[in-house]
Amino acid sequence: MNLEAQVQKLIDGAPDVESRMSVMAIAPILQQVAVTLPQTTYHICQSQQGESVITTLRHNRQPNLEIKVIYAFLKSEDISNFDGGSLATRAAVEVPVIQLLFYLLAFPEIDRVVFLNNSKNLDIGKEISRQSLEDSIAQKLDQDAKPQLPPDVC
Repeated sequence: MNLEAQVQKLIDGAPDVESRMSVMAIAPILQQVAVTLPQTTYHICQSQQGESVITTLRHNRQPNLEIKVIYAFLKSEDISNFDGGSLATRAAVEVPVIQLLFYLLAFPEIDRVVFLNNSKNLDIGKEISRQSLEDSIAQKLDQDAKPQLPPDVC
């Protein structure tokens, strides 16, 4: 499914008019981020209850510093090869990239999504933080709210 279809599905799935309008307002930023990724769908781990598996990372020197991450894999097979197979017992589910980016905004318990785009080296990924996504959206909404004046206005 291409990015435009993914956005439309997200809009169509909104529960009310206000939510649809909100999704339409942030859709250009979601697409702008999504085009920087090589895939339009990724595989994530889910628990038996159908919830996305969130991994908590802690800094060795600062144990009170935690980052909650969802890992997104190119292929479901990559899950069993990641981190010594620690996620191998989880179910793999294919998720559209626009939906993953929306999860990042919708669920405050998620700090980042790490897209692992190289099956041969799962130690390297593209990390997208909620804060950077929120900042991009705020900037876009601020630009849209400013009146566009013609260039010849004094």
